[in-house]
Amino acid sequence: MESFKIVIDGKECEAFPGETVLEVAERNGILIPVFCYHKELRPEGACRVCLVEVEGAPRLATACTLKAMPDMVVKTNTERVKRARAGVIELILNNHTLECPICDKSGECELQMTGFRFGPKKSRYREPRREKDVVIQGPLIEIDNDRCILCRRCVRMCGENMGNRVLGILKRGYKAYISPFNGDFIESGCEHCGSCVDVCPVGSLLDRAFKYKDRPWRMEKTWTTCTLCGTGCRLEVDTYHGRIKRVVGRIGVNSGHNRGYLCVRGKWGWDSVYSDRRLSEPLVKEGEELKRVSLEEALKRLGEIVRGRKVNLFVGSSLTNEELQALKGRFGDVAASDAYGYGALLRGVASVRGSLKTDPFTSLYDADVIFVVGDFINRLTPVVATLLRLAVIQRGKRLVRVGTFDEPKLDSVAFKSLKVDQWELIDTLKHLIVGTFDTSFTSGNREVDTLAKSLRGKKLGFLISPFLAFSPEGYEVAKTVAFLADRLGAPVVAVPPKVNAKSVVKLFKLKKPSELNGSVNLLVDVDFLRDFPGEELPKADYTVILTPYYTHELPQADLVIPIEVGLEKSGTVEGVQGSLKLEPAVTSDYSLVDIVNSLPATTVESVEPQRVELSKEPGISRLSKPKGLYLTVVSTRTGWNSVSYYSSNVASVAEGDRLLLNPKDAPEGSSLVTVKTEGGRLTLPFETSEAVPEGHVLLLVENVTRDISNLIRGAFPATSGIPCELEA
Repeated sequence: MESFKIVIDGKECEAFPGETVLEVAERNGILIPVFCYHKELRPEGACRVCLVEVEGAPRLATACTLKAMPDMVVKTNTERVKRARAGVIELILNNHTLECPICDKSGECELQMTGFRFGPKKSRYREPRREKDVVIQGPLIEIDNDRCILCRRCVRMCGENMGNRVLGILKRGYKAYISPFNGDFIESGCEHCGSCVDVCPVGSLLDRAFKYKDRPWRMEKTWTTCTLCGTGCRLEVDTYHGRIKRVVGRIGVNSGHNRGYLCVRGKWGWDSVYSDRRLSEPLVKEGEELKRVSLEEALKRLGEIVRGRKVNLFVGSSLTNEELQALKGRFGDVAASDAYGYGALLRGVASVRGSLKTDPFTSLYDADVIFVVGDFINRLTPVVATLLRLAVIQRGKRLVRVGTFDEPKLDSVAFKSLKVDQWELIDTLKHLIVGTFDTSFTSGNREVDTLAKSLRGKKLGFLISPFLAFSPEGYEVAKTVAFLADRLGAPVVAVPPKVNAKSVVKLFKLKKPSELNGSVNLLVDVDFLRDFPGEELPKADYTVILTPYYTHELPQADLVIPIEVGLEKSGTVEGVQGSLKLEPAVTSDYSLVDIVNSLPATTVESVEPQRVELSKEPGISRLSKPKGLYLTVVSTRTGWNSVSYYSSNVASVAEGDRLLLNPKDAPEGSSLVTVKTEGGRLTLPFETSEAVPEGHVLLLVENVTRDISNLIRGAFPATSGIPCELEA
């Protein structure tokens, strides 16, 4: 792109077509104050604080909306600009409540800092200050409209970037105030991502979990990686005297691939470190009870249990690479893991590409069209859904999605969202493959043919939803997507359900729990009901659990030893973007790596190195059109990875279990329905929704219970495509 020169305050600056004067000034270290402007939002020019003088122009102009032009001469500090800027700030301060001593934003408040530097030295205002005593309190977010300067950052962030449209300005003139449209955050559909709190320049939008807890300048800031889903978001953890006070994304400042965007789990799930379900001491079974013992005694007991015995190793895919390597070194490379289904996705891609490797998320930004395959991205990895949406809004990419269920955050900005039944997904992808290269091909489906035509000659990037790891056709779908990508020379991003699932697949030969036959069950960072739904823990002489929390399996354990959670760990993981680093924000007395390294070598099963079988061909559908219905069980956004079970913050906005049916499938004259599968049956109240396709039953669960696990018995790792029947 050809650049040109402009002059700002006597300094010659390089500018590019489409850039604003403010963007050029920022890049060259020239400070222009702003309130309504934010680099992650479209310029609005509402606050008038960024006024500058342009040589030859009769009026002052807003730098955030003024496009840079060749040979433009801009002045940001003339007396005329200073008077106008101070006047604007004075008007804002006239009716702004002076609560700096108690305001949580004090010390990082943009109005406070801008007022000191560019505002008037004293107020001339003598009239009574207008008060807007409209305080709206949600479970996690509070709006104090007495502090609001109506910059509309929160409204634009929620509506444009997040696609939720929860916040708006009610009333007009001096009575205007910010509020959720329904007056309540939950009733208005808030996802509690916290983005509105992050971009608020003053103390109007507050994090209620942090309110009155501490001061920004006193806290120690640690940048680390969130381990609560497969995105691996970079975030700032603020601590004081070794205790976490809050988590901040820092939108617009954060250099991670998530750019500061977080979800409810990453923003508020930090209090799971202090959960009342957190283990504090090792436990050893004596009789029918678990008795507390010292770590030294527990390690001695653990060494006695594993010495000379074959171990059934169960590993959670949120463990770090260093922890996984330590476990592999002691117990071998055969394991059961919740990454089992994701391993099928990687092997599907590898059957075409030749290696267990997918591309980093940012490779999609080089494509003209981002092709998304699958559903429930916003439930499992919400920030991935946000970044895909922003690729359309901010980068001008075209988004195409092929799936079965609605995905509102993506479908609302998609160029084309093609809904097909689950048993037709692979055939639809095959038709797109042929139609993309053969101009004479017709599939008999006008939508498919039109989409294939629109893909011809375009530079594509492919993204596979993490929920396909829980599909009975995950391997075949991944093969088909990789086949099309291979022919087009396009990147493939297979989003992992959890942060280090890629490394688990690469380091271990994964088996189902029923395929293990050792005499000791060793569960490491595993909640068996959650991670292996529909499976049973193998019978063994001993069961040892290494976990941060009290889990469902503790009554079956002979030995329990606490370990760290994500915010206490140092190490690396391999998320959707590749290698990511963890730094401990707080410390723990129990290190998993130290525990494992203290153990003697044990009997390990020798396996051949993993081999990739190349096929270079698309997949084959394994699902047929059902005579009855197909059941899909998926975690709620708050329940994924059991966050709401361990975090009081997230539990306060938990969605709860819901059973959704298409109106045509719903029984009449009853509010309850019994879902029956080969594994079990479950009676629940239901709701009808057009978002659920005909022929499908959608069960949203906050936490996996024994009843739900029985319902999908025998399907592991699949939690979708399960034949079922309904009884009124």
